[in-house]
Amino acid sequence: MIKSHAELSDTLSSIESIKSYLAGLVSAAFDGRRGERVRLTFVGGEFAKAVGVTFEKHLTALADKEQIRLPRTRRKLAPFVEAYCRDIFAVVEDPIGVYFVSPLSASEGAVASLPEQGTSSSLRFHRAVWAAFIRPLENEKRFLNLDNIGFTNSAEIPSEGNWREIEKRFILGVAPNAPVDGADLQSRIEEWANHADVPISKLLVGTAPSRETSRHLEQLLTIIDSIPAPLLAEWSIPASVLKHLRNSR
Repeated sequence: MIKSHAELSDTLSSIESIKSYLAGLVSAAFDGRRGERVRLTFVGGEFAKAVGVTFEKHLTALADKEQIRLPRTRRKLAPFVEAYCRDIFAVVEDPIGVYFVSPLSASEGAVASLPEQGTSSSLRFHRAVWAAFIRPLENEKRFLNLDNIGFTNSAEIPSEGNWREIEKRFILGVAPNAPVDGADLQSRIEEWANHADVPISKLLVGTAPSRETSRHLEQLLTIIDSIPAPLLAEWSIPASVLKHLRNSR
C-alpha cells in the first residue's frame, strides 16, 4: 500500500530513518540507471514528491518539534548527505556545487566484488540486497527495508518502515575485495526470502528500460543546480518543455 504524504512524513522522524529512506531512493535510481551515479537534485525531487515538502522543510519541522537535533547548516540535502551518509553513499562533487551519489556498496568494501548477475546467478537483485547478504555481521543485527530497498545494522529492528531481519546464518560475510560465489549468494537470498515469507520479486531490480538524459536536459539541470533555493521555489517548467529537451540531442 502506498503511504500518504502525512504517513510517510511521520515515519521519517529520525536521522536513521531518513538515511534508510534515502538509501532506498538512491539504490532504486542507481539500479534503474544501470549503475550510473545519481544526481542529488533528483533524489531531493523524489523526496519532496513522496513526502510533500522539500528535504530542508521536513528536517526543519522535525527540529522545531525537537524530534531531532540538527544545526540549520545541515538541514539541506547536500550538507546532510556529506555529514551523515558517508557510510552508505559514495559522494562526488563534479563540477563544484553539483553532487552525485551512488550506493557505497557499488564502489567500496566487500561489495566491490559483486558477482556479475546473470552469469554465476540467474536473478537480478537490487545491489543493496546483494550488499546486505555479503557484508560481514558482527555484534549487531541486520535488517532489510522492503518499502525502500536498503539495509541497516542495529541492536533492534527500526520502529518505522517494513523491516525484516536477516539472520546471521543467511549472510555470506566475505572479506573486502574477496571473490563472491554468486550462486551461493543467490541461494542464501532465496532461502532467507522463503524463511521470512518475502516475495522474491520485492528484491529484484525492475526491468523498465532506462533513458539516457539528453545533452540539453543536462545543461538545464546544471543551470537549475546553480539557482539559489528562494528563487528556485518560484520557478515552474512546463512538462512539454522537459519532454522536448529529453528527446532532443
